Amino acid sequence: MGEEAKKARIDQTGRAWVVAIVAILASILISVNNNKLPATASLVLPALGIDTTQLSFLMSLNGYVGFVLAFVAAGIIMKFGTKRATVMVLVCALGGAVISAAAPTYDLLMVGRLIEGVGYSCIGTVVPVLFSEWFPPNKRGVPMGIFSVWVPLGSMFIMGTSGFFFNVNDPSSYHMVFWFVVALLVVILVAWIVAAKNPEHSYLAEEADPNAPKPKVSEGFKSLSCWIAMVAFAAFALGTACVMNFETLYMVQTMGMDQAGANATFNLVNVAVVIGGIAIGFVLNKVTGTSARLVILAASSAVLGVCFAMAYTVTPEMMTVWMIVFGLSNGIVPAIFFTMVADIAPRPELASVSSTLMSLGQCVGGILFGVVGAIVASGWGAATGVLAAAGVVLFAGSVALLFVLKKRGGSQA
Repeated sequence: MGEEAKKARIDQTGRAWVVAIVAILASILISVNNNKLPATASLVLPALGIDTTQLSFLMSLNGYVGFVLAFVAAGIIMKFGTKRATVMVLVCALGGAVISAAAPTYDLLMVGRLIEGVGYSCIGTVVPVLFSEWFPPNKRGVPMGIFSVWVPLGSMFIMGTSGFFFNVNDPSSYHMVFWFVVALLVVILVAWIVAAKNPEHSYLAEEADPNAPKPKVSEGFKSLSCWIAMVAFAAFALGTACVMNFETLYMVQTMGMDQAGANATFNLVNVAVVIGGIAIGFVLNKVTGTSARLVILAASSAVLGVCFAMAYTVTPEMMTVWMIVFGLSNGIVPAIFFTMVADIAPRPELASVSSTLMSLGQCVGGILFGVVGAIVASGWGAATGVLAAAGVVLFAGSVALLFVLKKRGGSQA
Protein backbone atom coordinates (compact mmCIF):
# COMPACT_ATOMS: atom_id res chain seq x y z
CA MET A 1 0.00 0.00 0.00
CA GLY A 2 1.35 3.44 -0.95
CA GLU A 3 2.04 6.22 1.52
CA GLU A 4 -0.92 8.28 0.27
CA ALA A 5 -3.32 5.39 0.81
CA LYS A 6 -1.93 4.80 4.32
CA LYS A 7 -2.30 8.49 5.15
CA ALA A 8 -5.88 8.51 3.85
CA ARG A 9 -6.73 5.56 6.11
CA ILE A 10 -5.38 7.40 9.15
CA ASP A 11 -6.88 10.79 8.32
CA GLN A 12 -10.42 9.48 7.80
CA THR A 13 -10.65 7.56 11.10
CA GLY A 14 -12.16 10.49 13.01
CA ARG A 15 -14.49 11.38 10.16
CA ALA A 16 -15.62 7.73 9.96
CA TRP A 17 -16.99 7.90 13.49
CA VAL A 18 -18.66 11.26 12.84
CA VAL A 19 -20.43 9.75 9.83
CA ALA A 20 -21.24 6.58 11.79
CA ILE A 21 -22.76 8.46 14.74
CA VAL A 22 -24.97 10.60 12.52
CA ALA A 23 -26.02 7.52 10.49
CA ILE A 24 -26.88 5.61 13.67
CA LEU A 25 -28.91 8.56 14.99
CA ALA A 26 -30.67 8.79 11.63
CA SER A 27 -31.52 5.08 11.82
CA ILE A 28 -32.87 5.44 15.35
CA LEU A 29 -35.05 8.40 14.34
CA ILE A 30 -36.42 6.47 11.38
CA SER A 31 -37.37 3.76 13.88
CA VAL A 32 -38.95 6.51 16.01
CA ASN A 33 -40.92 7.57 12.94
CA ASN A 34 -42.11 4.03 12.37
CA ASN A 35 -43.06 3.42 16.01
CA LYS A 36 -44.96 6.68 16.56
CA LEU A 37 -48.13 4.88 15.44
CA PRO A 38 -48.08 2.08 18.05
CA ALA A 39 -47.09 4.72 20.62
CA THR A 40 -50.34 6.60 19.91
CA ALA A 41 -52.60 3.75 18.78
CA SER A 42 -55.24 4.30 21.47
CA LEU A 43 -55.65 7.89 20.23
CA VAL A 44 -55.46 7.23 16.48
CA LEU A 45 -58.28 4.67 16.62
CA PRO A 46 -61.02 7.04 17.87
CA ALA A 47 -59.58 10.11 16.15
CA LEU A 48 -59.86 8.52 12.70
CA GLY A 49 -62.78 6.23 13.49
CA ILE A 50 -60.91 3.07 12.45
CA ASP A 51 -60.70 -0.41 13.94
CA THR A 52 -57.71 -2.54 14.92
CA THR A 53 -57.69 -4.36 11.57
CA GLN A 54 -57.15 -1.08 9.73
CA LEU A 55 -54.54 -0.04 12.30
CA SER A 56 -52.69 -3.34 11.83
CA PHE A 57 -52.66 -2.77 8.08
CA LEU A 58 -51.12 0.66 8.57
CA MET A 59 -48.42 -0.87 10.76
CA SER A 60 -47.58 -3.59 8.21
CA LEU A 61 -47.28 -1.31 5.17
CA ASN A 62 -43.51 -1.09 5.63
CA GLY A 63 -43.15 -4.77 4.87
CA TYR A 64 -44.91 -4.49 1.52
CA VAL A 65 -42.96 -1.37 0.57
CA GLY A 66 -39.68 -3.04 1.49
CA PHE A 67 -40.55 -6.14 -0.52
CA VAL A 68 -40.97 -4.04 -3.66
CA LEU A 69 -37.92 -1.86 -3.04
CA ALA A 70 -35.58 -4.77 -2.31
CA PHE A 71 -35.00 -5.32 -6.00
CA VAL A 72 -34.01 -1.73 -6.77
CA ALA A 73 -32.31 -0.52 -3.57
CA ALA A 74 -28.99 -2.20 -4.33
CA GLY A 75 -28.87 -0.63 -7.79
CA ILE A 76 -29.62 2.81 -6.33
CA ILE A 77 -26.77 2.49 -3.83
CA MET A 78 -24.31 1.33 -6.49
CA LYS A 79 -25.35 4.14 -8.84
CA PHE A 80 -25.58 7.10 -6.44
CA GLY A 81 -23.35 6.00 -3.55
CA THR A 82 -24.21 5.67 0.12
CA LYS A 83 -24.03 9.39 0.92
CA ARG A 84 -26.70 10.43 -1.58
CA ALA A 85 -28.71 7.23 -1.03
CA THR A 86 -28.95 8.11 2.67
CA VAL A 87 -30.19 11.60 1.78
CA MET A 88 -32.91 9.99 -0.37
CA VAL A 89 -33.87 7.68 2.50
CA LEU A 90 -34.15 10.57 4.97
CA VAL A 91 -36.09 12.75 2.53
CA CYS A 92 -38.63 9.94 2.04
CA ALA A 93 -38.94 9.44 5.80
CA LEU A 94 -39.40 13.18 6.34
CA GLY A 95 -41.84 13.63 3.45
CA GLY A 96 -43.98 10.75 4.64
CA ALA A 97 -43.83 12.02 8.21
CA VAL A 98 -45.12 15.46 7.16
CA ILE A 99 -48.03 13.90 5.29
CA SER A 100 -48.84 11.62 8.24
CA ALA A 101 -48.70 14.50 10.72
CA ALA A 102 -51.06 16.63 8.65
CA ALA A 103 -53.34 13.78 7.53
CA PRO A 104 -56.98 14.32 8.59
CA THR A 105 -58.15 10.97 7.21
CA TYR A 106 -57.17 7.31 7.25
CA ASP A 107 -56.55 7.25 3.49
CA LEU A 108 -54.10 10.15 3.62
CA LEU A 109 -52.37 8.67 6.63
CA MET A 110 -51.94 5.50 4.61
CA VAL A 111 -50.20 7.51 1.87
CA GLY A 112 -47.87 9.02 4.45
CA ARG A 113 -47.07 5.60 5.91
CA LEU A 114 -46.25 4.24 2.47
CA ILE A 115 -43.73 7.00 1.84
CA GLU A 116 -42.31 6.62 5.35
CA GLY A 117 -41.95 2.92 4.58
CA VAL A 118 -39.39 3.74 1.90
CA GLY A 119 -37.14 5.26 4.55
CA TYR A 120 -37.72 2.49 7.08
CA SER A 121 -37.16 -0.28 4.55
CA CYS A 122 -34.03 1.20 2.97
CA ILE A 123 -32.07 2.47 5.96
CA GLY A 124 -31.21 -1.09 6.95
CA THR A 125 -29.76 -1.61 3.47
CA VAL A 126 -27.74 1.59 3.19
CA VAL A 127 -26.06 1.84 6.60
CA PRO A 128 -24.26 -1.56 6.63
CA VAL A 129 -22.78 -0.74 3.21
CA LEU A 130 -21.84 2.74 4.42
CA PHE A 131 -19.98 1.32 7.42
CA SER A 132 -18.26 -1.27 5.23
CA GLU A 133 -16.88 1.59 3.14
CA TRP A 134 -15.67 3.65 6.09
CA PHE A 135 -14.35 0.93 8.44
CA PRO A 136 -11.89 -1.95 7.80
CA PRO A 137 -13.17 -5.48 8.55
CA ASN A 138 -11.50 -5.58 11.97
CA LYS A 139 -13.13 -2.29 13.02
CA ARG A 140 -16.69 -2.79 11.75
CA GLY A 141 -17.97 -4.77 14.71
CA VAL A 142 -18.59 -1.89 17.12
CA PRO A 143 -20.40 0.51 14.73
CA MET A 144 -22.40 -2.37 13.24
CA GLY A 145 -23.24 -3.65 16.71
CA ILE A 146 -24.53 -0.26 17.79
CA PHE A 147 -26.46 0.13 14.53
CA SER A 148 -28.04 -3.32 14.89
CA VAL A 149 -30.18 -2.11 17.81
CA TRP A 150 -31.61 0.92 15.98
CA VAL A 151 -35.15 -0.51 16.01
CA PRO A 152 -35.50 -1.14 19.78
CA LEU A 153 -33.73 2.12 20.61
CA GLY A 154 -36.19 4.04 18.44
CA SER A 155 -39.12 2.22 20.00
CA MET A 156 -37.88 2.89 23.53
CA PHE A 157 -37.36 6.58 22.75
CA ILE A 158 -40.80 7.28 21.29
CA MET A 159 -42.57 5.18 23.92
CA GLY A 160 -40.83 7.20 26.60
CA THR A 161 -41.33 10.68 25.12
CA SER A 162 -44.68 10.56 23.33
CA GLY A 163 -46.61 11.06 26.56
CA PHE A 164 -45.26 14.60 26.85
CA PHE A 165 -47.02 15.62 23.64
CA PHE A 166 -50.46 14.04 23.67
CA ASN A 167 -53.51 14.39 25.90
CA VAL A 168 -55.38 11.14 26.55
CA ASN A 169 -58.64 13.12 26.70
CA ASP A 170 -58.06 14.58 23.23
CA PRO A 171 -57.59 11.83 20.60
CA SER A 172 -56.55 14.34 17.93
CA SER A 173 -53.52 15.27 20.04
CA TYR A 174 -51.66 12.36 18.47
CA HIS A 175 -50.82 14.87 15.73
CA MET A 176 -48.50 16.64 18.19
CA VAL A 177 -46.44 13.48 18.56
CA PHE A 178 -46.25 13.15 14.78
CA TRP A 179 -45.08 16.77 14.39
CA PHE A 180 -42.47 16.20 17.10
CA VAL A 181 -41.07 13.37 15.00
CA VAL A 182 -41.08 15.61 11.91
CA ALA A 183 -38.93 18.15 13.79
CA LEU A 184 -36.45 15.42 14.77
CA LEU A 185 -36.18 14.22 11.17
CA VAL A 186 -35.52 17.76 9.93
CA VAL A 187 -32.65 18.09 12.39
CA ILE A 188 -31.07 14.76 11.43
CA LEU A 189 -31.41 15.45 7.69
CA VAL A 190 -29.57 18.75 8.10
CA ALA A 191 -26.96 17.05 10.28
CA TRP A 192 -26.39 14.37 7.64
CA ILE A 193 -26.00 16.89 4.83
CA VAL A 194 -23.44 18.81 6.91
CA ALA A 195 -21.51 15.85 8.32
CA ALA A 196 -21.57 13.24 5.59
CA LYS A 197 -18.84 12.90 3.02
CA ASN A 198 -17.69 10.12 0.74
CA PRO A 199 -14.65 8.34 2.22
CA GLU A 200 -11.27 9.22 0.77
CA HIS A 201 -10.39 5.57 1.13
CA SER A 202 -13.12 2.94 0.62
CA TYR A 203 -12.38 -0.32 2.41
CA LEU A 204 -14.86 -2.11 0.18
CA ALA A 205 -12.75 -1.04 -2.79
CA GLU A 206 -9.64 -2.26 -0.96
CA GLU A 207 -11.20 -5.71 -0.52
CA ALA A 208 -12.17 -5.91 -4.17
CA ASP A 209 -10.09 -7.63 -6.84
CA PRO A 210 -8.64 -4.82 -8.99
CA ASN A 211 -8.35 -7.15 -11.99
CA ALA A 212 -11.96 -8.33 -11.85
CA PRO A 213 -14.56 -6.72 -14.14
CA LYS A 214 -17.00 -4.24 -12.67
CA PRO A 215 -19.74 -6.21 -10.89
CA LYS A 216 -23.37 -6.19 -11.95
CA VAL A 217 -26.25 -6.17 -9.49
CA SER A 218 -27.57 -9.34 -11.14
CA GLU A 219 -24.44 -11.19 -9.99
CA GLY A 220 -25.38 -10.53 -6.39
CA PHE A 221 -28.96 -11.71 -6.88
CA LYS A 222 -27.62 -15.00 -8.28
CA SER A 223 -25.53 -15.62 -5.17
CA LEU A 224 -26.59 -18.57 -3.00
CA SER A 225 -25.04 -17.04 0.12
CA CYS A 226 -27.12 -13.86 -0.26
CA TRP A 227 -30.37 -15.82 -0.49
CA ILE A 228 -29.48 -18.05 2.46
CA ALA A 229 -28.88 -14.92 4.52
CA MET A 230 -32.22 -13.55 3.35
CA VAL A 231 -34.13 -16.69 4.45
CA ALA A 232 -32.33 -16.82 7.80
CA PHE A 233 -33.00 -13.13 8.43
CA ALA A 234 -36.67 -13.58 7.51
CA ALA A 235 -36.94 -16.29 10.17
CA PHE A 236 -35.18 -14.00 12.65
CA ALA A 237 -37.57 -11.14 11.83
CA LEU A 238 -40.66 -13.36 12.10
CA GLY A 239 -39.69 -14.81 15.46
CA THR A 240 -38.68 -11.41 16.81
CA ALA A 241 -41.93 -9.79 15.65
CA CYS A 242 -43.96 -12.55 17.34
CA VAL A 243 -42.18 -12.03 20.65
CA MET A 244 -42.01 -8.25 20.61
CA ASN A 245 -45.65 -7.77 19.66
CA PHE A 246 -47.42 -10.54 21.58
CA GLU A 247 -45.27 -11.45 24.58
CA THR A 248 -46.88 -8.83 26.84
CA LEU A 249 -50.31 -10.13 25.81
CA TYR A 250 -49.16 -13.63 26.73
CA MET A 251 -48.02 -12.31 30.11
CA VAL A 252 -51.37 -10.62 30.71
CA GLN A 253 -53.46 -13.63 29.71
CA THR A 254 -51.44 -16.40 31.33
CA MET A 255 -49.72 -14.72 34.30
CA GLY A 256 -52.42 -12.38 35.53
CA MET A 257 -50.41 -9.19 34.97
CA ASP A 258 -52.00 -5.92 33.93
CA GLN A 259 -50.82 -4.27 30.71
CA ALA A 260 -48.73 -1.61 32.45
CA GLY A 261 -46.97 -4.20 34.58
CA ALA A 262 -46.30 -6.45 31.59
CA ASN A 263 -44.90 -3.53 29.59
CA ALA A 264 -42.58 -2.48 32.41
CA THR A 265 -41.38 -6.04 32.99
CA PHE A 266 -40.80 -6.71 29.31
CA ASN A 267 -38.59 -3.64 28.98
CA LEU A 268 -35.80 -5.86 30.35
CA VAL A 269 -35.75 -7.46 26.90
CA ASN A 270 -35.05 -4.14 25.19
CA VAL A 271 -32.20 -3.41 27.59
CA ALA A 272 -30.69 -6.86 27.00
CA VAL A 273 -31.00 -6.48 23.20
CA VAL A 274 -29.03 -3.22 23.30
CA ILE A 275 -26.35 -4.74 25.56
CA GLY A 276 -26.05 -7.83 23.36
CA GLY A 277 -25.76 -5.87 20.13
CA ILE A 278 -23.12 -3.48 21.42
CA ALA A 279 -21.11 -6.13 23.31
CA ILE A 280 -20.85 -8.44 20.29
CA GLY A 281 -19.49 -5.50 18.32
CA PHE A 282 -16.38 -5.46 20.51
CA VAL A 283 -16.07 -9.24 20.13
CA LEU A 284 -16.28 -9.00 16.34
CA ASN A 285 -13.45 -6.48 16.31
CA LYS A 286 -11.30 -9.22 17.87
CA VAL A 287 -12.75 -12.23 16.04
CA THR A 288 -12.22 -11.27 12.40
CA GLY A 289 -12.22 -14.67 10.65
CA THR A 290 -15.32 -15.39 8.57
CA SER A 291 -15.70 -18.98 9.82
CA ALA A 292 -15.19 -17.98 13.46
CA ARG A 293 -17.82 -15.26 13.19
CA LEU A 294 -20.26 -17.67 11.56
CA VAL A 295 -19.70 -20.24 14.33
CA ILE A 296 -20.70 -17.54 16.83
CA LEU A 297 -23.72 -16.74 14.65
CA ALA A 298 -24.80 -20.40 14.51
CA ALA A 299 -24.42 -20.81 18.29
CA SER A 300 -26.33 -17.58 18.98
CA SER A 301 -29.02 -18.61 16.50
CA ALA A 302 -29.45 -21.93 18.29
CA VAL A 303 -29.92 -20.13 21.63
CA LEU A 304 -32.33 -17.63 20.08
CA GLY A 305 -34.25 -20.45 18.39
CA VAL A 306 -34.77 -22.15 21.75
CA CYS A 307 -35.93 -18.82 23.20
CA PHE A 308 -38.39 -18.44 20.31
CA ALA A 309 -39.85 -21.88 21.05
CA MET A 310 -40.19 -21.07 24.78
CA ALA A 311 -41.76 -17.63 24.32
CA TYR A 312 -45.38 -18.73 24.68
CA THR A 313 -44.73 -21.48 27.25
CA VAL A 314 -42.29 -19.78 29.65
CA THR A 315 -43.39 -19.80 33.29
CA PRO A 316 -43.37 -16.82 35.67
CA GLU A 317 -40.43 -18.35 37.55
CA MET A 318 -38.33 -18.51 34.37
CA MET A 319 -39.52 -15.25 32.83
CA THR A 320 -36.61 -13.04 33.97
CA VAL A 321 -33.94 -15.52 32.87
CA TRP A 322 -35.71 -16.10 29.58
CA MET A 323 -35.97 -12.35 28.87
CA ILE A 324 -32.27 -11.80 29.50
CA VAL A 325 -31.14 -14.74 27.34
CA PHE A 326 -33.61 -13.88 24.59
CA GLY A 327 -32.62 -10.20 24.60
CA LEU A 328 -28.87 -10.85 24.50
CA SER A 329 -29.11 -13.39 21.66
CA ASN A 330 -31.60 -11.18 19.82
CA GLY A 331 -29.02 -8.38 19.88
CA ILE A 332 -26.11 -10.61 18.83
CA VAL A 333 -27.63 -12.28 15.76
CA PRO A 334 -28.45 -9.20 13.63
CA ALA A 335 -25.18 -7.51 14.60
CA ILE A 336 -23.21 -10.41 13.09
CA PHE A 337 -25.33 -10.43 9.95
CA PHE A 338 -24.85 -6.69 9.42
CA THR A 339 -21.12 -6.86 10.10
CA MET A 340 -20.70 -9.58 7.49
CA VAL A 341 -22.58 -8.06 4.55
CA ALA A 342 -19.36 -7.76 2.51
CA ASP A 343 -18.40 -11.38 3.32
CA ILE A 344 -21.83 -12.76 2.45
CA ALA A 345 -21.86 -11.02 -0.94
CA PRO A 346 -20.09 -12.81 -3.82
CA ARG A 347 -17.79 -9.79 -4.05
CA PRO A 348 -17.28 -6.94 -1.56
CA GLU A 349 -18.52 -4.40 -4.11
CA LEU A 350 -21.87 -6.21 -4.02
CA ALA A 351 -22.38 -5.72 -0.29
CA SER A 352 -25.40 -3.59 -1.19
CA VAL A 353 -27.08 -6.69 -2.61
CA SER A 354 -26.54 -8.89 0.45
CA SER A 355 -27.66 -5.99 2.64
CA THR A 356 -30.72 -5.45 0.45
CA LEU A 357 -31.72 -9.10 0.60
CA MET A 358 -31.41 -9.14 4.38
CA SER A 359 -33.72 -6.12 4.47
CA LEU A 360 -36.03 -8.07 2.18
CA GLY A 361 -35.92 -10.92 4.69
CA GLN A 362 -36.93 -8.51 7.43
CA CYS A 363 -39.88 -7.38 5.32
CA VAL A 364 -40.90 -10.97 4.54
CA GLY A 365 -40.81 -11.76 8.25
CA GLY A 366 -43.00 -8.73 8.92
CA ILE A 367 -45.49 -9.78 6.26
CA LEU A 368 -45.66 -13.35 7.59
CA PHE A 369 -46.23 -11.95 11.07
CA GLY A 370 -49.53 -10.58 9.78
CA VAL A 371 -51.06 -14.08 9.96
CA VAL A 372 -49.78 -14.85 13.46
CA GLY A 373 -52.56 -12.85 15.12
CA ALA A 374 -55.16 -15.29 13.83
CA ILE A 375 -53.07 -18.23 15.04
CA VAL A 376 -52.70 -16.68 18.49
CA ALA A 377 -56.48 -16.30 18.64
CA SER A 378 -56.79 -20.10 18.37
CA GLY A 379 -54.37 -20.72 21.23
CA TRP A 380 -50.83 -20.02 22.37
CA GLY A 381 -49.86 -23.62 21.65
CA ALA A 382 -50.53 -23.24 17.94
CA ALA A 383 -48.44 -20.07 17.79
CA THR A 384 -45.61 -21.87 19.60
CA GLY A 385 -45.25 -24.05 16.53
CA VAL A 386 -44.68 -20.97 14.36
CA LEU A 387 -42.00 -19.69 16.71
CA ALA A 388 -40.26 -23.07 16.90
CA ALA A 389 -40.23 -23.30 13.10
CA ALA A 390 -38.73 -19.80 12.85
CA GLY A 391 -35.97 -20.86 15.23
CA VAL A 392 -35.19 -23.99 13.22
CA VAL A 393 -34.99 -22.05 9.96
CA LEU A 394 -32.76 -19.39 11.53
CA PHE A 395 -30.33 -21.99 12.90
CA ALA A 396 -30.33 -24.04 9.69
CA GLY A 397 -29.70 -20.90 7.63
CA SER A 398 -26.79 -19.88 9.84
CA VAL A 399 -25.19 -23.31 9.55
CA ALA A 400 -25.78 -23.39 5.79
CA LEU A 401 -24.16 -19.97 5.46
CA LEU A 402 -21.13 -21.27 7.36
CA PHE A 403 -20.69 -24.20 4.99
CA VAL A 404 -21.34 -22.20 1.81
CA LEU A 405 -18.88 -19.44 2.66
CA LYS A 406 -16.30 -21.94 3.90
CA LYS A 407 -16.58 -23.87 0.63
CA ARG A 408 -16.48 -20.72 -1.44
CA GLY A 409 -13.27 -19.46 0.07
CA GLY A 410 -12.04 -16.79 -2.30
CA SER A 411 -14.40 -17.71 -5.14
CA GLN A 412 -17.95 -16.77 -5.83
CA ALA A 413 -20.92 -18.55 -4.32
